[in-house]
Amino acid sequence: MTYQNLIASMEVSAEKGFTETVQKANHEAEAIKRSAEATAETIKASHLESAQKSVDAERNKLIYNVKAENKMRIIKEKDAVIQQAFLDAEKSLDNFRDSTRYKEDFKKMLQEAIRELGEEKVSLRIDPRDETLCRQVLEEVGRNSEIIKDLTTAGGLAVSTNDGKVVVSNTIESRLGNVKEFLKREIFSTLFSE
Repeated sequence: MTYQNLIASMEVSAEKGFTETVQKANHEAEAIKRSAEATAETIKASHLESAQKSVDAERNKLIYNVKAENKMRIIKEKDAVIQQAFLDAEKSLDNFRDSTRYKEDFKKMLQEAIRELGEEKVSLRIDPRDETLCRQVLEEVGRNSEIIKDLTTAGGLAVSTNDGKVVVSNTIESRLGNVKEFLKREIFSTLFSE
């Protein structure tokens, strides 16, 4: 083998080695590129999923807040309707004293309050407009009590021990206040039952 052949053989061998190295480098570069693209897709999908979760959470939060605001608005409106119903009821009570039943109702309120107080000697606090009626009712029930005309009410009275330590209010307003919560549920149920 001559020197020329040896050089040619080395060149062929080097060319073959170079070609193999380039091919191997191309394959490795292609593998790295595919891996990088896959990693990029995974990262992109992860970011998209994270962004979607964030958007969904924000949307749900906004929906919840809007629903809560609407619910509060509805509750306030319903409460306003109920309050108006009570105001209307109180206005209708302005004429309670003029009803034909008032004497009998006053008598029952007096007896209930005295019975609740459980005292023999009591003071009656009344609206000055009920003085004559109160004296008549006291006579009918056979009681003699001090009458104090310092109450302003649509009807009824307050009964207290003579020392004033215990007071039982049995006015139309106090009775309405006592049943207000019950009536609220009833009115709410009647007006807004679904």
